[in-house]
Amino acid sequence: MLGLSLEGGGAKGAYQFGAWKAFRELGMEFDGITGTSIGALNGALMIQEDYEKAYEIWQEIAPEKILNIDSKLYNIIMETGIKPDQIQFVLEQAQRFVKDVGLDVGPLVKMIRETTKEEVIRGSKKDFGFVTVSLSDLKPLELFKEEVPRGKMADYLLASSYLPIFKPEKIDGKTFLDGGFYNNLPINMLYQKGYKKVVAVRLMSKGRIKKVNFEDLEVTYIKPKHDLGNMLDLSREKATFNIKLGYYDTLKVFKSLYGENYYVKDKITDLEGIKFLQELKQETIEKIGNLLGLSTELPKNRLVLEELVPKLIQLLGCRKEVSYGELVLKLLEEIAAHEKVELFNIYSLQEFMEEINNRKVPMEKTTDTLFQSSALLLRFNKDKILEKLIEIMLTSEEEIRIQRLSN
Repeated sequence: MLGLSLEGGGAKGAYQFGAWKAFRELGMEFDGITGTSIGALNGALMIQEDYEKAYEIWQEIAPEKILNIDSKLYNIIMETGIKPDQIQFVLEQAQRFVKDVGLDVGPLVKMIRETTKEEVIRGSKKDFGFVTVSLSDLKPLELFKEEVPRGKMADYLLASSYLPIFKPEKIDGKTFLDGGFYNNLPINMLYQKGYKKVVAVRLMSKGRIKKVNFEDLEVTYIKPKHDLGNMLDLSREKATFNIKLGYYDTLKVFKSLYGENYYVKDKITDLEGIKFLQELKQETIEKIGNLLGLSTELPKNRLVLEELVPKLIQLLGCRKEVSYGELVLKLLEEIAAHEKVELFNIYSLQEFMEEINNRKVPMEKTTDTLFQSSALLLRFNKDKILEKLIEIMLTSEEEIRIQRLSN
């Protein structure tokens, strides 16, 4: 049996819809689904097979579709700071918030009750479970669908999503709290049902996650390398980005694509990586050497392998055991990001090289006085030095290429 577990994380849940899109294209079917908070809500839609409804919800997401909140206040909350002329308005709204004891999530309540098809969920052959916390009973609840009282499926799904800042709604006189305070990624629920293979979609949210150290359990994680934003960021722009990211990250895992941030079909072998570094132009090596404080006495090949490679590993934040091929791909990804190469695409290695070279534009020369070589500078100004290194490679008429050894 193959299970799917979905982490809680509010508006970040658009990432899970992107993963669902990829699952459908890959022909992947799950025998059981568990989730917490938004993971429970997305999981319910998956159990109901309401893909089109989920698409509509995430494509048309907006603050007013989740919260009863003044748009001006919402925009202020999402900004990095409050401007002086906004203080009075925020104070007035804060007083209203305290009086009402929480944000009004009436639109969310309405949406959940309209979209939840209890009988479809109960009639599905697939297992479905989610997490909430009963404040009234002071205990967590890990519930499978058969344990939810009849007629209460929508209410308990909503209970899984009750953040402390929300205006509380009671179920049969009891108050509940978001399940993320107990278990934000309920893989354990699937294991307890007998699942030995689980796909887990992370949102990298705050919340407690139970450890699942079972020798006979195989977990495949899908998790974002890019920031999914604030859990209350209900903008369509962010949702659209997160959907694409979830889609491509899922394809990366199951199609064995390479790259940390980009999506590349071809692996760079160690021999290809070494060849790439050794074939950098002498002018480029000299400039990089001056930037990073490398020895000028060593022959070029020794300089590259013995001094440049360790500095690149440190500069790029790679693990010490990184291969030459992985190191070169990481460097190329940094150059691609600097040159704003389109993120959401699956590239062959040749296409990736071409995209980088096609976007190369002349850059203004900058003074080297800000980049005096020292270990201290490398430690505290990695971003600046990396940008300078990329500039050197782009302004030295260096063609970004890898000669495939198979050719």
